[in-house]
Amino acid sequence: MNFQQLEYLVALDKHRNFVAAAESCFVSQPTLSMMIKKLEEELDLTLIQRGVQPLSFTDEGEQLVLQAKRILAEQRLMKDLSKELVKGLSGHIRMGVIPSLAPRVVPPFIQEVEKSEVKVTFEVSETPTAVAHELLLNGELEMAVLATEVDAQLFSSVELFEERFVAYVNPKEKLPATKYIQPKHLNPDKMWYLSEEHCFREQAMEICSYKGKRKQQVKYQAGSLVSLIRLVDANGGMTILPEGTVEHLTPKQKKNIREFAPPSPKRVVRLVFLKNYPRKRMIEAVSAFLGKEK
Repeated sequence: MNFQQLEYLVALDKHRNFVAAAESCFVSQPTLSMMIKKLEEELDLTLIQRGVQPLSFTDEGEQLVLQAKRILAEQRLMKDLSKELVKGLSGHIRMGVIPSLAPRVVPPFIQEVEKSEVKVTFEVSETPTAVAHELLLNGELEMAVLATEVDAQLFSSVELFEERFVAYVNPKEKLPATKYIQPKHLNPDKMWYLSEEHCFREQAMEICSYKGKRKQQVKYQAGSLVSLIRLVDANGGMTILPEGTVEHLTPKQKKNIREFAPPSPKRVVRLVFLKNYPRKRMIEAVSAFLGKEK
């Protein structure tokens, strides 16, 4: 068994096609097929369900693909760490950011990286929390910017900052004409939420004491905060937004923001990585780029 065979296995999982996987690895299809077959013989397992379209893995194959991803991730990490010890910060970092945070943290992050002198390339993607956890465990992400508690047995984290929540309310909705409102003033039947894969949905529901019963004829689960804002503007009702979203609103839309009375609901934003991740200097640098509060 060698790293090359594991790379072929992971490529086959990604493309689910022998020809496409071979092309991505810059080898011929017969070569890739032969190497996968040798891997199966060495492991004494059938990894691929042959003769089935589309291509699929056996249950054992699926488990070993996950292990192959972890092994290759450790290989990359060892290479990057050795370069870091000799030459300073360098290499390639894949980082996920939950969609509800991306508008706030990604633009300034890019600015900070580009004006720095670090020789690191970053690949940043919007990634829901549950997916980010899976990709971190599989080695497909090195870090993720999340806003929920993490499993301390699997992950470590650095607290970056706290972010308050605010309400975004259509002017036609009747709320107390006071500087601050209470969560109890929000009408759960008129709330709009993100779709289920977003952790921010659960946080918003907790603020509104949502019980799973709504009287709305159309129950729409939005995929972005922009969609939530447009829903409230066009259809009435209200929603919950992270405070960082406010700066992107128009002057007219900012008038629809209602702040909660102290102590206002908030979330803690963290940079999350695998427990015992060895690149401490990289963690410090990325945390600084993300604006960790001193």
